[in-house]
Amino acid sequence: MKKYTYSKITVLIFGFFSLFGCTDMLDQEPLGLATPQNFWVSQANVESALAGDYALLKEALTKDSNFLLWGEFTGMTFMDSQFWIVDYIEGSGNYVLAYRDDSRNWKGFYRAANWALSIEKHVNEMPDSDFRSKAEKNRLIGEAAFVRSLSYFYLARIWGDAPIVDEVIETSDQLIKDGYIITKPRENELKVLDFALAAANKAISLLEYSSPGSPKWAITANKASAEALKAHITLWYASRNQGNPAMLAQALAAANSVIQNSNASLIDYANEGVDGFNDMCIGQSKTGLFEINISSAMNESYRVDGGDQTMTVLTLTDPFFLNPNSIAPVISDDFYGKDMMNSNPDRDNDKRKELFFSDFDSNEQSSLMKYSQATRDGQSTDPYARFSESNILIFRLADIYLLRAEANMKLGNTTAAVSDLNTIRSKANVPNYTGATDSQSLTKAIFDERAIELVGEGQAGFDRIRMNYYAGVSWMNPSRLSHQGCFWPVDPTIISINPAIIQTDYWKGKL
Repeated sequence: MKKYTYSKITVLIFGFFSLFGCTDMLDQEPLGLATPQNFWVSQANVESALAGDYALLKEALTKDSNFLLWGEFTGMTFMDSQFWIVDYIEGSGNYVLAYRDDSRNWKGFYRAANWALSIEKHVNEMPDSDFRSKAEKNRLIGEAAFVRSLSYFYLARIWGDAPIVDEVIETSDQLIKDGYIITKPRENELKVLDFALAAANKAISLLEYSSPGSPKWAITANKASAEALKAHITLWYASRNQGNPAMLAQALAAANSVIQNSNASLIDYANEGVDGFNDMCIGQSKTGLFEINISSAMNESYRVDGGDQTMTVLTLTDPFFLNPNSIAPVISDDFYGKDMMNSNPDRDNDKRKELFFSDFDSNEQSSLMKYSQATRDGQSTDPYARFSESNILIFRLADIYLLRAEANMKLGNTTAAVSDLNTIRSKANVPNYTGATDSQSLTKAIFDERAIELVGEGQAGFDRIRMNYYAGVSWMNPSRLSHQGCFWPVDPTIISINPAIIQTDYWKGKL
């Protein structure tokens, strides 16, 4: 069975270095770490360390399909999982999910961030002669800074306030001061965003643009990936800081640079049809900016079966599985997205209805198709023995067009906002937007476009927080928002070990 497997050298690296540094410090668990003095001596070793860091980021996002729990089901746009664990979210907005302790535990992101910081530190100290070129050395540092920035950005979007660890944890001595184990309290959300933004800017300064067709296009970070991340961070920062105009300007500049310089292009669903859709979902397509790689050819896939913890199972059922679960996920008539699509005549011929879903207009069952790409297991005679080939799309070009529309809207540039909105609509055979251009109307229009365009990509829940748009989510209300109830609770085991960590106000007494 292939399931998130990596090269032997990467496994050896995991043996050399602790992958639990940041979380262990936050949890007050002492380290016993031996760093081999002869490891940081070659580009090949650094490449393997960086591959291990991408693996940690992948694990943090895909464990129990957490990226869907954090960013998709909380948005309640299209998918009704009909799964009793996820229904804690969908039914009442309760993020305390049974058997999903990792959804409340931030350790995966701290592991990835600490490993990235270690790479940045050690590579910076290595002589240039250890690398094929100075540009290669810069690339390795820049990619690590990108992983660190993205990790902290997820921390800010999921938990709000979070500890900041700005030193590499490599020895147990670093965890002890005057005989006491060091604790780290949560920092204000904006400080976390500042930390993430500084790392994104570092990545931008060190990375170069790439092009579709390059071997690592979109599955490792390049300059455009980092600029896309910056656009997200600064737009989020502005939304959490009273519409900060300086941050909006930075978001606009970063989005402009991605659109102008990334070498990526949009998928034209109307003309490219199912081939364009499949290319996008399999990954490394012309429209990708950064993706989590899922590829059986690269030994980085997972076995598709009838379990309940993979991206495929939580979004797709018939006709993919031989015996679909009786509580399989559906595109619900009761959720925001289906009503939005059906009540607006502009959406009658929206190509995404037939491409993104198995049978959107069905009165019985329709499933999301973004995780349906798969290959047969050649070692099995079972026709339903398959490996997933669907990448997880973190950033892609359509997302950035719509972010730019949002930034322009908030800056008062409504003509530019509508232009970008129409660019995305045109690729799906949707007429130009002719509605009102006041802030409330445009917010809905941009949210609606993101809801359908990015469905299943773990964006809708975060979009609702950033845009302060909760239509269709009955359990989100002003009282809950005022007590930080848009964020996830912190795992109680972290708090029990580290008394410096204070539970998010809304979740006090609920765990």
